Amino acid sequence: MTLNAGSEVIRCTDVVKRFGDFLALDHVSTSVHAGEVVCVIGPSGSGKSTLLRTMNGLETIDSGEIDILNHRLPGPRRELETIRRRVGMVFQNFNLFNHMSVRDNLVLAPMSARKTPRAEADASAEKLLARVGIAEQIDKYPAQLSGGQQQRVAIARALAMQPEIMLFDEPTSALDPEMVNEVLDVMRDLARAGMTMVVVTHEMGFAREVGDRILFMADGQLLVDAPPETFFTAPSDERQKTFLSKVL
Repeated sequence: MTLNAGSEVIRCTDVVKRFGDFLALDHVSTSVHAGEVVCVIGPSGSGKSTLLRTMNGLETIDSGEIDILNHRLPGPRRELETIRRRVGMVFQNFNLFNHMSVRDNLVLAPMSARKTPRAEADASAEKLLARVGIAEQIDKYPAQLSGGQQQRVAIARALAMQPEIMLFDEPTSALDPEMVNEVLDVMRDLARAGMTMVVVTHEMGFAREVGDRILFMADGQLLVDAPPETFFTAPSDERQKTFLSKVL
């Protein structure tokens, strides 16, 4: 399904999430439009990853609403399953099945969730691995790959479900520095191709270069929503100024 450029595809309204007495998300409201790259940044423990995980139901919410591709959370299990078929997720630690080859990692979800025939799933896997630059690794196992290669497999696996939105949860933070760019290059290509992306990241250069908007979070609150140039050159919030002074 092709999204209408500029249409609202995610809307969070007064989202609250608690872990016991800890308030992880404090009445967060924001939206994402088709074709946008939205980068979520902020200090550790600010609620960035929690917000991202609520967007495909990996974390439940205590109050508020999330509308994503015309499906609402909280909602029935069928709604959640539909969202997860349409929204791809890439995690910090790859989450590949280590006992399965790269090929089998990629074909598993399309075959089981979409009933894609094996030959079609194989052909798609080969194309996707070529797209992320590691076609020659298709019959290896994750343990035989570098961290950067494993993360590119994880991106290809998410793309195998033909998602309309991609969520990235600090996709480079577990990588050695020399492997970071090979993953960011794949993400740049996705952005250039028009993929709607929400990216939790510590890579300020990437956020400034590729992001259409920057969301800055601290203490579970969304404090700033601004275009990259404004965010990095004219900070308006004291927490934002302190954060930028430490990371730039």
